[in-house]
Amino acid sequence: MKDIKTGRYITAAIVIGGILGTYFFSRPRKKVIDTPFDKKRQDKVDRNLVTPANETFGIVWSTIYIGTLALAIHQALPSQIINPRYQKAQPWLRISYLLTGLFGYFFSKSDKTSRIGAAVTTISMLPAAIALHRALEIGQTEVNGAENIIRKSISLYTGWLTAAAAVSATTLVQEAGYMIKPDDAKHWTLGLLPVTTGLGVVISNRLNDPYYLVTIIAALTGIAVKQKDTNKEISILASTLATYLLGIVGNKLKEQLITDNVEVALS
Repeated sequence: MKDIKTGRYITAAIVIGGILGTYFFSRPRKKVIDTPFDKKRQDKVDRNLVTPANETFGIVWSTIYIGTLALAIHQALPSQIINPRYQKAQPWLRISYLLTGLFGYFFSKSDKTSRIGAAVTTISMLPAAIALHRALEIGQTEVNGAENIIRKSISLYTGWLTAAAAVSATTLVQEAGYMIKPDDAKHWTLGLLPVTTGLGVVISNRLNDPYYLVTIIAALTGIAVKQKDTNKEISILASTLATYLLGIVGNKLKEQLITDNVEVALS
């Protein structure tokens, strides 16, 4: 039992350290972009047409981090030591937030090697997040109380990494010397957005988790807002796909509510 407690504390420390490390590494990027170096770096970001508006990142990551911090603390409480889901989640929580810290390190730099490192790290975070989602039995086992609320942060986290993996894949293509011309970037984006949306629907169905789609909707909305003046075709496509996913989420939550009411009536 003592070893389990120590392991839970270590996991909480890694999660908190990964979040704080990413915040401090990334903090310079929140400054006003007023130097040639910063403008060049922002131009690199803006060239990737599947990147959402900057405000999207702050809203989504803040929500995910607050929820994950609550999860890290909750799983370490004495009352949760015998929780089998939290026990299974230990390795995946650690891997996910060690990768988060590594991403923060790469993200704080702007050289080509670091940009590639950040993209590869982001893509590698997605399977770890899916494994964490499954370890917590989200969409498989019904739970009550605080666990039911705070584990939804992992649903949001997994969905956001699906969108981020698409952005990172585009970054790797650009760093390889492709999609330099605006028309090439536009065609790639118009093809990638429906593929990412379809992948999101498939994964959401496999995970039995409508909340997973919420952050993909946020990413598509951010893209629509960012491209509304410069690339209207992309903006219209992104907003259409976001609306489509919103309808799926609404229908799934409605089905869950009906099922819950029927179970209550029969009990």
